[in-house]
Amino acid sequence: MNWEQPIISFLLPSVALAQSLPIGLYEGLMANSGVALSESKAASYYNPSLLRQRTDNAFSVNGNSIGSINSKEQGNTFSSSLNLSPTYLSNILVGDSLVHEFFMANTLQGEFSWRSSSAQNQFDANSNINRLVSGYSMAFKSIPFALQVLVRYSEVKLFGFSEPTTTTPPASLAKVESQFKNLNLALGVSSHFRFDHYTFGINFNTRGWSLYKLNEGKAKIFTYGSPGPNDITVTEENSSASISHEEGRLALGHSFKIGSHELLTDSIFTEQSGSLNSYEFIQTFGYRFGDSDGHQLLCGLSHRFSNDVSSLSENLNTSVGYSWMSGKLRSAIGLYYGKENSAVESSSFGVLFGSEYEY
Repeated sequence: MNWEQPIISFLLPSVALAQSLPIGLYEGLMANSGVALSESKAASYYNPSLLRQRTDNAFSVNGNSIGSINSKEQGNTFSSSLNLSPTYLSNILVGDSLVHEFFMANTLQGEFSWRSSSAQNQFDANSNINRLVSGYSMAFKSIPFALQVLVRYSEVKLFGFSEPTTTTPPASLAKVESQFKNLNLALGVSSHFRFDHYTFGINFNTRGWSLYKLNEGKAKIFTYGSPGPNDITVTEENSSASISHEEGRLALGHSFKIGSHELLTDSIFTEQSGSLNSYEFIQTFGYRFGDSDGHQLLCGLSHRFSNDVSSLSENLNTSVGYSWMSGKLRSAIGLYYGKENSAVESSSFGVLFGSEYEY
């Protein structure tokens, strides 16, 4: 009996859901639009060269989200409990010729429950999943150019039981424990070009060089009715769990700003560790209205283009929110919602809030 494949199948849908979660104080409220954003609040994630705009040191706790994820796919269901996740933390230091940022972006975090049913058995498991990217960005003040070092980390811990749907011998009961950890190092380069009312931004991240990887687990299987009708056989098999992580990434962004109005659109190409040389394409649209030192309204939507997505209704992520200033403290609050109705039926929703303090 092979327990490895069902576990891997469970974890793959969570990767697509991670892309819909909001990151950044402004950007998260505009459906993750921000490659060419003026006054970026999560520059190291979207476009580090935008750090050139910063004039003051700042500490950010951006994009804290309280949300939930639910998904169904071919007899498999998984969901997360309502949880609080800080999605972007950073410290910005402005020097005479360089702007530095140390940051961490949390793309997926939570406790997930999973149920998989078949004609032979039913598997129930709890899983803890963490996926983040952190590092250091350095932007030149004299030219629109930046370099960065990225550390990507993925972790899965899973514990579950499988029980038979029938008592007719032979029938098996299994206990499964697995853990997966992956750490890699990548580099990034970015730039942006600003004109009167238009900005073009570009950010490129390389594939990662593996620093550490762990994938191990055991399935202890109790089989009743084998070899004899009244016998119980205990066996152990290797079991594994894994989750895809982002490898190469190219993001192109456009910003059109007139007065208090700013319209953004980003084109994002990413490859996952499970399918190298195959790129996922996401298009985002964001809108912001308000003054840089006052009140602002923000909204946005994004859409994934793929062979399994034929229309906007099958993949849509949207968000809306409000931001305000209190002295040197910029705060924001909003809502986000995402759905997927292609090969996987899933939805995510939550509340986004955060703050950035300049000093």
